[in-house]
Amino acid sequence: MKINIKFSAFLCIALILAGNPDTAESAKRRKKSAPAPQESGKMITVSAQGAAFISDGRKAEAREAARRELIRNALDMAVGTFVESVTRIENYKAVSDKIFAQSKGLVRNITIKNEWVDDAGQYHMAAECVVAEKSLDNILGPAVIDALGNPRIMIMLEQGTAQSAVQKVFEKAGFTIINPSQAQVLKNIDLEAARATGDYTAVRDAARNFRADVIIVGSSGASVSSKQRILGQTLYAVASSVRLEAVLTDTAQTVGSEEFSWRPRKAAECSLSFGEGAARGLSSCGTRAATSIVNKVAYALTGTGGAGGLPGLTVKVIIRDIDFNTARALKNELSLMPGVSGVYQRRYVNGSELEIDIVSDKTADDIAGILADRNYEITDMSKSVVEGRRKSKSVLF
Repeated sequence: MKINIKFSAFLCIALILAGNPDTAESAKRRKKSAPAPQESGKMITVSAQGAAFISDGRKAEAREAARRELIRNALDMAVGTFVESVTRIENYKAVSDKIFAQSKGLVRNITIKNEWVDDAGQYHMAAECVVAEKSLDNILGPAVIDALGNPRIMIMLEQGTAQSAVQKVFEKAGFTIINPSQAQVLKNIDLEAARATGDYTAVRDAARNFRADVIIVGSSGASVSSKQRILGQTLYAVASSVRLEAVLTDTAQTVGSEEFSWRPRKAAECSLSFGEGAARGLSSCGTRAATSIVNKVAYALTGTGGAGGLPGLTVKVIIRDIDFNTARALKNELSLMPGVSGVYQRRYVNGSELEIDIVSDKTADDIAGILADRNYEITDMSKSVVEGRRKSKSVLF
């Protein structure tokens, strides 16, 4: 009798697996033979032209050169259109070289409308080109993040697996991660209350103290949606979800929010324990949610601090041990420097610390040198941030 019961149970499982095309092995075989997924997202259609002079009668070379210029012009137009649809990024051409260096394959479905040679011996080509918004985002986002100079971000989720998954996405993108576990002041903040009410004022103030440009807050969770015991083994169907919200610390503006949920729908997706299923689901949801907003955060940072321009043209300057009158005089003097288009105060705190954005044609190294020549001690410097302190009797300009 026992043998019949075991055999029946085994037969049932075998029939289920045989009739289910979504087992791990069959899924693996399908994955190997499946065609590459088509790129999703909206498409941008632009009309562009390219031209090149015919040298020594080499018409074929001129035609290829005109085609390359046409593609570059089409991509330039598509990037401009895409930027307007996502957010306002002024002077996005500051990263155009980074974009064009990775532009192979971005412009597709080139339909040539006309080709001609003018009286000056220049070969012209006109065409209609199609570019996918998703591919632009995948190129423009990293280029902007690189130009931002490793912006600082603090991620605060109550679940470790989701936190780790989100952190990996932002680290890979080039963000500098501030570890909230090292921020002792956060221990006195009721994160649960902040999430419940949506009031992140205290969290934002704490993040600003650690000079984070953005905080990632939200919630995550996992629960057993169903379980079944077969042949002494319990299989768990664990449902998971992660919700993220990206908030600028300076303005409290939400610049991106996303939520992903997942639950097993196939036998092969069930887990042998709740912990295993939760870890798998939370990691997947966290990665997908972070990937969805990481570039939005980068685009939003290009307009913070009142500078408006793309960082790389903007250098953040932090000066400590400076009184209010000296700070005001320093701002005025810096704004009159050749090549400076604007000086914007982000904050003046504790009666001794000034933080400003300088928009100019100068690098962080140039700004640091100017301050050092005026008897300001430079204590730290990165690609887009200069930190220092005022020495006694600092010399103004």
